[in-house]
Amino acid sequence: MSDPKPSPLEIYDKREEFGLENSVEMLTAIIENGKDNSKRKEAVKYLGEISNFVPRLKNECFSIIENVLISEDKIDLKCEAAKVLSKLKNDKALKPLNWILEQKIESVDLRLAVLKALMKIKFDDTQINVFIKELDSMYNSVREFVRNHLVGIEPEILIKSLLAYLKSENISNKHKSEIIKLIGHELSSINITFQDMNYIKIKYPELISKLYSDKSVILNEITRILKEEDSELLDSAVSILKLLSPEINKDVIKLLLSDDFIVRKNAITLTGKLKLKDAVNTLIPGLDNIYNEVTVATIEALGEIGDLSVVPELLDVLNVEDISFEYTDIDMKFYIMDAVKKIYSLNKQADFSFLFSHLNSDSETLKESIAFILGEIGSETFSEPLIDLLQIKNLDVKKNAIIALGKIGTIEPILSLIEILENPNSYWLIKRVAIDAIYNIFQRNWYRVKEKDIEIERTLNRYIATLIDFLKKSETEDTKVKVSLIKFLEVYGGESALSALLSRVNDFPRIIRIHASNAIKKIEDKIEERLVLDNVD
Repeated sequence: MSDPKPSPLEIYDKREEFGLENSVEMLTAIIENGKDNSKRKEAVKYLGEISNFVPRLKNECFSIIENVLISEDKIDLKCEAAKVLSKLKNDKALKPLNWILEQKIESVDLRLAVLKALMKIKFDDTQINVFIKELDSMYNSVREFVRNHLVGIEPEILIKSLLAYLKSENISNKHKSEIIKLIGHELSSINITFQDMNYIKIKYPELISKLYSDKSVILNEITRILKEEDSELLDSAVSILKLLSPEINKDVIKLLLSDDFIVRKNAITLTGKLKLKDAVNTLIPGLDNIYNEVTVATIEALGEIGDLSVVPELLDVLNVEDISFEYTDIDMKFYIMDAVKKIYSLNKQADFSFLFSHLNSDSETLKESIAFILGEIGSETFSEPLIDLLQIKNLDVKKNAIIALGKIGTIEPILSLIEILENPNSYWLIKRVAIDAIYNIFQRNWYRVKEKDIEIERTLNRYIATLIDFLKKSETEDTKVKVSLIKFLEVYGGESALSALLSRVNDFPRIIRIHASNAIKKIEDKIEERLVLDNVD
């Protein structure tokens, strides 16, 4: 049997027929006494619609909808009530809506519905603060919603409100982080260039003034909450402080002497990101800090600042012969090498004689580190001093020199690398690294063969022939060395390499046979493909 009572939609559509006051009573009865939740929700919706036609009952309708928001157990009804209140645009709704936000209600939908309602009814300083408060929400969707709406506010108004909230007591570090991120995002969106701040100073003078007046608060909070792994927070913090530079620079440098470990470490990170050359002398003692994190942060900061004068200090950390150092602080060694590389990369016209002079050092650790650095920088002028390192017996020095030569890519070292292969006393790992370096050099220069550089083609073909001959005679060679050489000839050996590869198809272990067979197949396919193309032509 169908329900004889009219639905909320029917009541709304026939409101003139039923009478406006009677229609309000009927909708109210459904809301208060109905059993069907969907009908009750629909009744809330149409009660809001119909109240626009009954001015004298508007307060009564408002009270009923407000009561649903406050007292109803069903979340979807409360959400509908918030939505209706937003359409009524009555300032009286602000109080119950704010009350809902203050409750510990574990419903993302309800919080979003209430925030949307507040936004539509009124959005002044009070509501802005409500939205800033929700930046600390446990729900990602809520944080994203309020953030997206806040960025639509005028920059001066938003940043003023954010800075005021940042000074509040008892807000979490997470909350402060979200505020700093939003300030940084807003500044970046203004599309300023920090080399020339005239635009933002002229367009937003009050904003600049406010940032300067609160610079101590900003710096204090940033250095307490900064986390390098939070890249968005770090980028925002740097954006803010770059805008306050140079006025903020001395304050940052002072914090390098802070007794607070966290503040000090974060200040070190910031000096690097801000490239504060005046901080170098204060940073250097941090290279020998009892806290590993401080030392690492100092090394990275010095690398980002890019002052050539600190290279000797950095290399002194590596200039040790204690074998335990090499293995205990292997990560530290790579931090230093990366920092030195960055420093030279930031100084394009730098002279490398200082690095070359240390290739004669008694410290094997220092020599292998400099070889690595030279390979990372990659200048062709480094080939000669690196080739000289191939005569050193230390495997780590020799290995790093070979890898560096491969990265640089000049053809001059190939003969020296082949000599390493042909030396029966060479360790298998060094031989394998040498083949990899030769492969890299061929990759870097093969375009010259394709461009018909006859001299280069003859030189490279001569080296290929030597390597083919070496593979033929490599019965007792290490498996990994054979496989690497086979892979090289598969790419660059051509038809002339087939005989050497055929000599390895019966080798033990099986992996050599597989790679040799695959290489033969690929070379034969290339030959066949070339013949087809020649016939077509």
